[in-house]
Amino acid sequence: MTEQAASRSRADTRLYQVVHKTFRVATTRLITVTEKLEPSALQPIIGAQWSFYEAVLHDHHRTEDTIVFPALLAVRPDMDTLVEKLEDEHRQLIPAMDTASAAVTSFEHQPDTVRQKTMLDDLIAIRELFFPHLDVEDAQILPAIAESIPRKEWERLDKQALKSIPRQHLPKAVGALDEIIQGLPEEERPPPPPLPIRVMLAVSWRRKWTEWRKPLLVS
Repeated sequence: MTEQAASRSRADTRLYQVVHKTFRVATTRLITVTEKLEPSALQPIIGAQWSFYEAVLHDHHRTEDTIVFPALLAVRPDMDTLVEKLEDEHRQLIPAMDTASAAVTSFEHQPDTVRQKTMLDDLIAIRELFFPHLDVEDAQILPAIAESIPRKEWERLDKQALKSIPRQHLPKAVGALDEIIQGLPEEERPPPPPLPIRVMLAVSWRRKWTEWRKPLLVS
């Protein structure tokens, strides 16, 4: 098999890489806005922004645990120890997310600097757990998927993962991914999404995402 033919037969993990980049950007933006905005400016926006982030992150990890990791272990059982470690890290993130949720709710009810600092510390704690986890997946899981899962099977799993996104969060989730994709060199961009999603991006989702992210773009 030629190198080009081998490449065509391998799973295309570029969208998965975009998902990870999107979570890194989202986490960093939440931390930055919580650190830099005055409580009166932060209070009206943080609840909705956090709720979206929390929902899509839980969905992403549920998809990994129920779709991605089982598919990988079916062809790479030698990776079971690493996968168990990553699944355990997913479980460790749940109480950290719950703690942050409580801090966000407390701040929304009483937006003062003390509660803002607590919320910031909780978001940083999530980053400290989450980013090394992403590093491992980028360095070991994604290459294993590309090498071991047939392209057609991975495309099927990609579609299954897309369908798992809660409907109410789909426009923003797609908009967030699209923002990252538009900033990538052409060769790093994943294949385009299904036609209905491309149409919705062009008609409204890209514009709505641009408005949604505006409060988070602080320097």
